[in-house]
Order: sequence, then structure tokens, then C-alpha cells
Amino acid sequence: MGHIRNQLAKLTNSETADQCRLLYGGSVKPINAAELAAQTDVDGALVGGASLDPKSFADIVLESIQTPNS
Repeated sequence: MGHIRNQLAKLTNSETADQCRLLYGGSVKPINAAELAAQTDVDGALVGGASLDPKSFADIVLESIQTPNS
């Protein structure tokens, strides 16, 4: 995601790139939610199939909000 933000900065400027919200669109599960939330250039995630299971979705949210960088 850092590469994407850097490209945005080159195409526009660093202020605009910093204001853009970059969302991770890969597989998000409770087991990797904290790791993804800790990434400095990941501003959120597009949760797919895991959102269909309420327990799984709640675990993703809990893992994400308990991560220092989130």
C-alpha cells in the first residue's frame, strides 16, 4: 500500500496522497485482521465473505480496534 500512496504523491502531491484512504481488498479474516490494521498505509479493509458470519465479522472488528495503528 505504501507503493500506491507513493505513486499518488508523484501524480498529485504528498498532501493529497496522505488524505486518500487506502483500503485493503484481499482476504480479511480474524487471524490476519490485526496484522493488516497495523500497516501504516492501510486505512481500512473491504471485508468480503467473512462479513457473512456475525462471529467472524465481530472478531475482525475487535482485532482491528485493538491494534495500536488502527
